Amino acid sequence: MVLIDKMISALKRRLLSPAWWFSQLKTVLIMVVIVSAVAFYQQRNMVSGVAPALVLNTLEGKTYNLQDELAKGPLLVYFWGSWCGICSLTSPAVHDIAADSNVLTIALASGSDAEVQQYMDQHGYQFTTLNDDNGLISQQWGVTITPSLFYLNTEGEITQVSAGLSSEWGMRFKLWLARFI
Repeated sequence: MVLIDKMISALKRRLLSPAWWFSQLKTVLIMVVIVSAVAFYQQRNMVSGVAPALVLNTLEGKTYNLQDELAKGPLLVYFWGSWCGICSLTSPAVHDIAADSNVLTIALASGSDAEVQQYMDQHGYQFTTLNDDNGLISQQWGVTITPSLFYLNTEGEITQVSAGLSSEWGMRFKLWLARFI
């Protein structure tokens, strides 16, 4: 019992110490700077301004025209790969967003159309997908890391770009924000 009282007393002193709080704040700020620098480095080659034109066939064989889709509202363009571990965490959120928002996904180096469709069926993903098996689309957009997400307003301007792990609420917020930028 004495040991527990000493531990509680030490914890109280630490929590009331401005030096301890300053140390914690400094650690958080350093982490924010590091994460921001890595994100900036990952996005250095991605396109900005107006999105490249896209008129291609989806996995279902339908013609997809980016300009026509933008008339429906802001658009989330999601570059992913079936082999990408982070994408396996992000794709379920993109699937949920696609149920009520304008979303285009582009599968990178993930095999033939049939293989990509089989992967999507296995995971229950239902979103519009283009297969970039030769890497031409990702090259046009400057994508060098997966997942990569582009948020477009109705004018086709890229309002935000992110790479790596993203949360559903973060993606929804950026897509909502694209309405006003």
